[in-house]
Amino acid sequence: MADLVVFDLDGTIADTRLDLAGAVNYMRGTMQLEPLQTERIVKMVGNGMSNLVRRAVADVEIDCEEALRRMKRYYADHLLDTTCLYPDVAQGLEELHSKGVRIALVSNKPASACQNILDGLKIGAFFDAVVGGDDLYPLKPEPDSLLALAEKFAVPAKNCWIVGDHYTDLEAGRRAGFRRVFVTYGFGEARDEKPDFTAGSFAEFMMIIRGF
Repeated sequence: MADLVVFDLDGTIADTRLDLAGAVNYMRGTMQLEPLQTERIVKMVGNGMSNLVRRAVADVEIDCEEALRRMKRYYADHLLDTTCLYPDVAQGLEELHSKGVRIALVSNKPASACQNILDGLKIGAFFDAVVGGDDLYPLKPEPDSLLALAEKFAVPAKNCWIVGDHYTDLEAGRRAGFRRVFVTYGFGEARDEKPDFTAGSFAEFMMIIRGF
């Protein structure tokens, strides 16, 4: 089995769509803008909260920094209104942890939000490291955070995996030399990236990784 597995959060570990959309539309409402449909907002997710906000207000001229502050304040209090784990995630993480696999999370979402979501969903104890978009590293698809984790745990890249639902995860993994698993149940897209494996569920991912 792998020595280090790095997971994305949104669309991989947890279904965060409704809470993210709610935060975007709250922000738009405070700026006298009409709400956007959830699926439209979901397509904007994947490159960090700042980019999400810029895309969500691209139809008007507005102070994006103020919009970001409003969204962050609201989202911090509504991280877990509807957010939930995808099926079999808790059991899968427990199995990896019990077998001594190092488990990390790398998200373009702020680190405190990531940790609060993991703890709120009662899986925080399984993670050996949590890296957010406001940490020292550039956002995915840059590979810096992955390489730093491999170095931190003294694991060669060939024994590291990244699991995600977005091309940013796959590109970061490719550039870091990790094995890459694309999960199709999330809300991202692979674009031109060619993952090593594709999984339609977390249980299917676990079946794949058990073979290594």
